[in-house]
Amino acid sequence: MNSVCQPVTALNQSIDLADSYLHRRIVAKNSEVLFQQSTPLTDMYAVSSGIFKLCQQNDGDDENIIGLRFPGELIGEDALYLKTYNYTAVAIGDSSVCKVSIEQMSACGKLVPVIQQNFIELLSRQSHVRQRNFQAYIGKKSADSLLAAFLLNIIERNASYTGSDDSIHLPLSRNEVANFLGLRRETLSRVFSKFQKEQLIQVDGKKIQLIEIDKLTKLADF
Repeated sequence: MNSVCQPVTALNQSIDLADSYLHRRIVAKNSEVLFQQSTPLTDMYAVSSGIFKLCQQNDGDDENIIGLRFPGELIGEDALYLKTYNYTAVAIGDSSVCKVSIEQMSACGKLVPVIQQNFIELLSRQSHVRQRNFQAYIGKKSADSLLAAFLLNIIERNASYTGSDDSIHLPLSRNEVANFLGLRRETLSRVFSKFQKEQLIQVDGKKIQLIEIDKLTKLADF
């Protein structure tokens, strides 16, 4: 959010509008909800730390995880078109977000056009991230390919934040990962065990390290 929230120069003056529409909210506990599905759009968020899962309820009231958001990524930006949130955003573990009021930021954008321009660039970047995520999983038919694509994708998305391009601390449960990938819990556990046995990955608690990145990339067809 730096491009939107940092002070800008206008009329030979440095203007800091952040206090008008920005504040940091710390999500102190696991499972805290940022917003509920189908409620009116009021704010947009950028993840500062931690992970958020995006959930939709089906007709049977079952929860389907349709996305994950990591540091530097936006939450709720797609509601700009719908005017209502398309999913429920839930924190996984201790997380924090940068929260921006849509109404107040729009007013700031009218006063200082560079704010609006930076916001459009931010949305374009998020669109690119969403497209990359879609490409990561499309056409993957086997559980092995899905898990390999998942691990490569989330580590790539977090590399600038964690400083590592081959490992990540992943607080998601196996049930949550299985839900997101559309796999049975037993199938996911079997593939995780297979990857460890073949020394493609190493799992230590919540930390996952990729050992054979080339083999995983070939398996995921990246």
